[in-house]
Amino acid sequence: MPGLGTLINMGMILAGSLVGMLIGKGVPERFSKIIFQALGAATFLIGLSGVFTGMLQVGESGTLESSYTLLLILSLAVGGIVGELLRLDRLFDKAGEAIKTRFGGKAGERDVGAGFANCTILFCAGAMAIVGSVQDGLLGDPTMLIAKGMLDGIMSVLFATVYGLGVPLSALSVGLYQGAVTLLAVLIKPYLTDLVVTQMSLVGSAVLMLIAFNLWDVKKFNVANLIPAAFMPLLFSLFQGVLGRL
Repeated sequence: MPGLGTLINMGMILAGSLVGMLIGKGVPERFSKIIFQALGAATFLIGLSGVFTGMLQVGESGTLESSYTLLLILSLAVGGIVGELLRLDRLFDKAGEAIKTRFGGKAGERDVGAGFANCTILFCAGAMAIVGSVQDGLLGDPTMLIAKGMLDGIMSVLFATVYGLGVPLSALSVGLYQGAVTLLAVLIKPYLTDLVVTQMSLVGSAVLMLIAFNLWDVKKFNVANLIPAAFMPLLFSLFQGVLGRL
């Protein structure tokens, strides 16, 4: 059943959040910092693995060759412009502020509003969210989203010890986002070739890597504005198909 993977994913986020909220009361700030350092490292490595998988191939000579470099650059640039025009970062900020005002609650220097925004971006920006939702829609196969749900559930435990209620609320965003991608996959099935899905996964993995720098407090990237970049390979493919018919 299309959409089953997303429902399971949401359930695992909620379950992990509940565990984290139960054990997270009174977590010292020094533990919060190490949690974010660990999550940043895991996020970066998962994104890096996806980029390497999508870009590197073994050539006829047995050496590694890179592919889709120009596509990656164009997707990030054009997708970033689209996100900036849509002001997706402001949308997340407003949602976070509304949640902060409604529910309040702080943990150290971090609050539920920031938790909702950061976890929403983290759970939605990665390649597994896109590819898993596409597989769920095209094949009725929720396997990847179930695997993603396990990862999200573990991260939810750790995030909820710091962010509290902001983490389970992000499950709603995951449901809307992945559900929309699953529905889109059903509607445009002929255009979602294996090549396009691979390219979307590559760009999504690159976006995911940037989240690590936010978690490390090294540099603040507007990752929300880069979410449309993951869909640029699909748009490029559709545009190329239209030109081919002219």
